[in-house]
Amino acid sequence: MTALRTSSISDAISRLPRGAHVVAAPGMGAPSTLVAEIGRRADDQGWTLSSGLFLDEYPFLDAVVEGRLSYRTWHVMPPVRKAVAAGLVEYLPVRASRLAHLLSRWSPDVALVRVGPPDPRGYCSLGASAGYGRPAVRNARIVIAEVDPSVPRTFGETMLHHSEIDILVESATPVPLYRAAVGDELTRLIAQHVRTLLPRELTLQIGVGGVPESLIRSLGEDPSGIDSMRIVGMATDDMVDLFASGLLRHSDVVPEPAILSPDMMATQRLLEFAHQNPSIGMYSSAVAHDPYSLGRRERFYSVNTALEVDLSGNVNSEVMRGEQLSGPGGSLDYVDAATRSCGGRRIIALPSTTSDGSRSRIVPRLDHVTIPRSMTDVVVTEYGVAELEGRSLAERARLLIEIAHPDQRSLLAETLR
Repeated sequence: MTALRTSSISDAISRLPRGAHVVAAPGMGAPSTLVAEIGRRADDQGWTLSSGLFLDEYPFLDAVVEGRLSYRTWHVMPPVRKAVAAGLVEYLPVRASRLAHLLSRWSPDVALVRVGPPDPRGYCSLGASAGYGRPAVRNARIVIAEVDPSVPRTFGETMLHHSEIDILVESATPVPLYRAAVGDELTRLIAQHVRTLLPRELTLQIGVGGVPESLIRSLGEDPSGIDSMRIVGMATDDMVDLFASGLLRHSDVVPEPAILSPDMMATQRLLEFAHQNPSIGMYSSAVAHDPYSLGRRERFYSVNTALEVDLSGNVNSEVMRGEQLSGPGGSLDYVDAATRSCGGRRIIALPSTTSDGSRSRIVPRLDHVTIPRSMTDVVVTEYGVAELEGRSLAERARLLIEIAHPDQRSLLAETLR
């Protein structure tokens, strides 16, 4: 193994110039030790931190709220929602496929990443997060990496040579882990409706949330009806079971892996399974979210959830009651890919009401649109399937009212009239 020379965390952060724009890797690849230290050392530095989602508790957030650090994000998670609403955190509406282009335009001063130790040739792995790590490194003037021995060596676009890293520090924080959405009878029922739409051979993409994750769980428990598949997008623990059931093949390896993912959202189970496993390929969003290349796959099925769908088929995945709850992420990219795919389909799967039952998620009209009605194909709730493509506005409204909660249907029909 290449000799590892590390700096202290204090020395590393002291290299940040005043007024620096810092980009940090997200999710399970977040450099938690480094961003926490930035929060502690932010006084009078004029630093700006940009990132996607973090899975931990945003250890720098106090510095942001106190006005000592500027923070911008393109994916709003629960810990920062109030700060976004108060204008203390800037929200950037960015599609995942545009991140590499955005980083090229920004040319950030500093990139922060989490990597595994270098191998005998001097290569470190970005492990579970490849979405924009390499583009950030490529475009930054200074690269600081925290080294964590638990980071898996993954295939795809995850290798950084130590010569690309200016400063190495030892990580003092564990890899942030993802707590899978808890499935219940409702999400399982919606997932069963989605299964009726799937062909025997397909490429499947799922988004974050109870319904898509319940779909993967269901396929692992009972693979009947599917002969073979590949996965694109978020990689989860439950996908390990798809290899055991035979739906995913160990023989499908990079550059055409069984799972092509920009980011894992998982626990130690998938981290260990992905270590030196070429059937899981971790790629930047320029590849893993590219609608042009993904759209060349036959039968590309995107399955994403949403906050609301209006009676014409517009989809809102981001804003509820005026509050920014998430971001577009890769949903529009994957819908675009499925639109281009021969035999592809775009499925929006969501419960008919909010969790307390007080509000219908099928609504008359939307103030915020993430996916326009012209790209909406199928909407699924626990009450069935509404196939919208090729339907008039009046037909769409009728079909969507039929899958709304029974207590809301008469009100929706009256509003429509």
